[in-house]
Amino acid sequence: MIDLKAKWIAADWGTTHMRAWAIDEQGEVLAYSESNEGMKDLQQNEFEPVLLRLIENWLDNKKITPVMACGMVGARQGWVETPYLKTPCVPIDKTQLTVATTKDTRIQVNLVPGVMQHKPADIMRGEETQIAGFIKENPSFNGIVCLPGTHTKWVNVKAGQIENFRTFMTGELFGVISNKTLIKHSIKSDGWDQASFEDGVIKGFDNPGLIASDLFSLRSESIVNDLDSNSARSILSGLLLGVELNGAKNYWKNKNVIIIGSELLSKNYQKGLKILGGESHSFSLEAATLSGLTSAYIELYSE
Repeated sequence: MIDLKAKWIAADWGTTHMRAWAIDEQGEVLAYSESNEGMKDLQQNEFEPVLLRLIENWLDNKKITPVMACGMVGARQGWVETPYLKTPCVPIDKTQLTVATTKDTRIQVNLVPGVMQHKPADIMRGEETQIAGFIKENPSFNGIVCLPGTHTKWVNVKAGQIENFRTFMTGELFGVISNKTLIKHSIKSDGWDQASFEDGVIKGFDNPGLIASDLFSLRSESIVNDLDSNSARSILSGLLLGVELNGAKNYWKNKNVIIIGSELLSKNYQKGLKILGGESHSFSLEAATLSGLTSAYIELYSE
């Protein structure tokens, strides 16, 4: 095994997954590790052991290695609850980082706070770091950042600050409907049909008030007209995205939209926007996360 000693460690700890990167003196990634031990599966006293299993080989016994962590690790159910910054605000404020208590003296774990909005009430944890990373790479950007995921965020960024944002539970709804409702019998596949997806986007966008009826129609179509499961799954995805894009149109209509998410989700959102006449460009999720955590590290340790 190669002996790697990190200058510092970046960590993105979400609800279901955890990722960590060893960073060297020049800011380059030395190594990467991941785990499916997300926040939802851990008790408070289990976070440090999980982290150490992933990063043990990167630590120098003769010094303290900083760990910069973002995401649900700072939630009320996480390692240590971090206070929220309140909009309008910079995505990351080094004075508001929370230090987690650790038994291992070789690490200092700094948790990035989330961001809250009072009206309409909304919260984010993790996405603020990705926004910070994008702004670091694009300091003059003013526009909309969309972060698709289980809970998709549409964020208005102006002069380096998060002005306001809106969350849509589209990803979670897709999972629940696919696995917990009668529609699950019609979409027993992981296949894809682009034309069906596009039809779903248009239908969901044009008639969001009919979504409850259109969802039932998916089951009916599979029984009455032999709609195949690939098409049904694609229509479902399109319908839900179309409804979201209708609700979020004030964020993307005639706006400069940057999409930061997984490759698959980013492509779907770009396709959905294009169908409806919107324009967007994608930015790497990993690059945004690392850039944001790097920015926080430099601010905290450069003095």
